[in-house]
Amino acid sequence: MTKKGRVALFSPNPGSLYSTSVCELLIREGIVIEDVFVKKFTIARFKDEFSRDGARLLKKIWNKLVLRDKAYSSLKEIDNIISFRERNKIQLKNLKELSEKGIKVHFVNDLNDALVEKTLKAKKVDAVVFTGGGLIRKNILDASGAGVLNCHMGKLPEYRGMDVVEWPLLLRDFNNLGFTVHFMDRGVDTGDILKVFDVKLIKNETIRSLRARFEPIMTKAFAETIVAYLNGEITRSSQRIEDGKQYYIIDKHLHQVAESNLITFTSN
Repeated sequence: MTKKGRVALFSPNPGSLYSTSVCELLIREGIVIEDVFVKKFTIARFKDEFSRDGARLLKKIWNKLVLRDKAYSSLKEIDNIISFRERNKIQLKNLKELSEKGIKVHFVNDLNDALVEKTLKAKKVDAVVFTGGGLIRKNILDASGAGVLNCHMGKLPEYRGMDVVEWPLLLRDFNNLGFTVHFMDRGVDTGDILKVFDVKLIKNETIRSLRARFEPIMTKAFAETIVAYLNGEITRSSQRIEDGKQYYIIDKHLHQVAESNLITFTSN
């Protein structure tokens, strides 16, 4: 008999294609979304993220907040998050629409705010589903039931941190591309692992096409793994710090080398 889990959801913006897709898939499976917390886009947040990402943050904002669906117009020949949503008839376009279903949507300056902690403690959810929004502090981790679930775009424990699609390509580790559903902890991608997935390369792959292909695969797998965990079908396993390495933002030159490696490998 299927159990019904109760979760809260964290999101970086209310119109996120990833957040809304994961949310609708969970609801379809009978998972109760108790509360949604959306991180406000403030000047302070922009400065913080710009200090980390630099100029590429502007490109991310343009693609995700301005172009949205149009950002995928040149990727119609591969399965991407837009074609995935169409195929699965996902209707939720903005998390604010959940208010009509009686789900409280909170807009907060930081996902570690006292309001978030207080609400999670009061609701006693089974877990929190993280779909973006920055680092999560101990006060929130401790108030999140079983913990905060994340889908990391790299295979753990080997590839922790940033740009872990590009780093395996730079290292010519072509058979070690994938993603991991895991619990967040106080380290960087060092929390307990639920499931690791492989992503296979296709003919004439580029980094842009690869990242676009990751999105629908991750969305589906993340939702399915959450449901399986809440139903007691998957157990968590710890990872050893020494089994992996933390990677950082890849610079422009190394990105070009990674791209060249990928194109050469997939054109043969």
